[in-house]
Amino acid sequence: MDREIYTEISEPSYIAYPPQSLRINDVGGMLKNNIKNDPESPVSVEVYVHSAHCTNPQSRSLGADFDGYIRITIKEGNTSIARAQMDYKSSPERENVQQVYEHLIQKLQWQNVY
Repeated sequence: MDREIYTEISEPSYIAYPPQSLRINDVGGMLKNNIKNDPESPVSVEVYVHSAHCTNPQSRSLGADFDGYIRITIKEGNTSIARAQMDYKSSPERENVQQVYEHLIQKLQWQNVY
């Protein structure tokens, strides 16, 4: 089952205008990217995977819809350009992270620009 990906574009001026490079902050190394990765780039992609560790027996007996979420945020300096988030069940897979990233790139119209 595909989960919904929530997207927010904070800076619409970036739509269809991708940066020349990105600084990827992906601790788990789960993300594949077609835009040049440059540690000096002012535009960063931050990958955050949150695991919800619920120990409340009542909540667990009802069954939660998700165990955590994946959030990808694109920023220039401290300014948020866009972000996307998706809940996941069990454990996050590399494909889930890639799916959120590609969804965000598509919304920004940054694919196939070069």
